[in-house]
Amino acid sequence: MTAAEGNEVILPAKLKAADRVRLVVASGDDLTQSTATGWFDTQRPAPPGLSDAGLDSRLNISLFWATPSDQDRTPGDILDLPGNVGFKAVADLPGTATQTFDFDPRQTSANLAALPRPAAVRLISTNEWGETPDAKLLRVGTIGAGISVPAGAVYSSRLGIKSSLSMMFTEGHKEKAGGIKVELQARAKTTDAWKTYGRYTGNTTTAFDTGIASLGNRQYRLYVPARKVAVGNIIALTPATSTSARSSKTYVKFVSKGFTPAHPARHARVDVWAKIQPAVTVRGMLQVLLKGHWRNVFAVQFRNGSMLAHANTGADRGPYSYRISLPAATINNLPLTPTTSSPFPITIG
Repeated sequence: MTAAEGNEVILPAKLKAADRVRLVVASGDDLTQSTATGWFDTQRPAPPGLSDAGLDSRLNISLFWATPSDQDRTPGDILDLPGNVGFKAVADLPGTATQTFDFDPRQTSANLAALPRPAAVRLISTNEWGETPDAKLLRVGTIGAGISVPAGAVYSSRLGIKSSLSMMFTEGHKEKAGGIKVELQARAKTTDAWKTYGRYTGNTTTAFDTGIASLGNRQYRLYVPARKVAVGNIIALTPATSTSARSSKTYVKFVSKGFTPAHPARHARVDVWAKIQPAVTVRGMLQVLLKGHWRNVFAVQFRNGSMLAHANTGADRGPYSYRISLPAATINNLPLTPTTSSPFPITIG
């Protein structure tokens, strides 16, 4: 360098991190003695320590970190700059996009607005010599949920609901994960609040059972709570999600039904009886199959799930098929779908 150049020199490459560094200025002639600067360090700052992270309901990210201790082994050297340590977060977003957030050096926490996901966020400390990334990485992923609900089932039988999950922390790569807590929620109608009726543990590799007893017409959905997993140097966050509503009907269960006797004579007195679940009180209709059509015979009254009626057989011999038709009913404020029993026989001799 020369005086005409301002006596300044710019080093194009980064200096190696060291505790004791100095610059020696040598003249271009042999008559002037070389001159050395005082000793200084070129150490990068210690990394920040990510201690925790979270997601709120709007997918904003909260970060918490520990401020690194001062590692300056040559305090007060000629190139020390007061307040030279800074902190920032760099987010790798889908595609090749990145976003940088600068923080006040006095901060130990920060909130980031919702980011496109999946995203990876790393804290970095900086000074005049360079920067040091934290070993810990925050990953903010996506999670998807699916549910398959049978259209209907008989009262108290198990409704074979199947659920599935997918999770992504790296663009284009679906994670294989297990031990994911999920909830089966239900409601009687659209205006009702969702309530949790079953808690299960799911995975992202296979469909899993989230069945429940069919106790009335309801809507169902799978709810996946927000999730945080910290393993090694990774903190992984996924937001809460849920499936759309799926409806399923509940039909009355005919436990038993028939005639006594089952083979009466003509013009004989017979009893027709039935038991149903749930044990509701409802008025139904006894029907007979004649010439390919079901005809109403007479009304039958169920009380607390039981029905007994009396009748007389006719003059015609032969086998006959009967059934019982029930209207809609309600149990525990849940509707039951109109239900017709399977046919049951009587043979008049």
